[in-house]
Amino acid sequence: MIHSWDGTEWQVFVALPDEPRWPHIPFATTDGVPTLHARTEALAALGYTPLDPAHTWDWMETPLEGDPEGVVALVATTTVTPTHPDTQDT
Repeated sequence: MIHSWDGTEWQVFVALPDEPRWPHIPFATTDGVPTLHARTEALAALGYTPLDPAHTWDWMETPLEGDPEGVVALVATTTVTPTHPDTQDT
């Protein structure tokens, strides 16, 4: 989860390798930081569940590349698994 580039919303997303656009659910920043329950529901809507439901989200500050003001992004991460894993053999 991260603030959008323009700071108007939080975005709960799933980072997928080799995908140009990651699936995400937006939350208005005016509603405050999305709760754990809201984030879990957003992940479920995207087809994912936390790998370990008892695990808390990890929070970190990340400097925005090229920002002359030294602005940082607040990022929250957790590990997820698909809700309905593909059962086909590859």
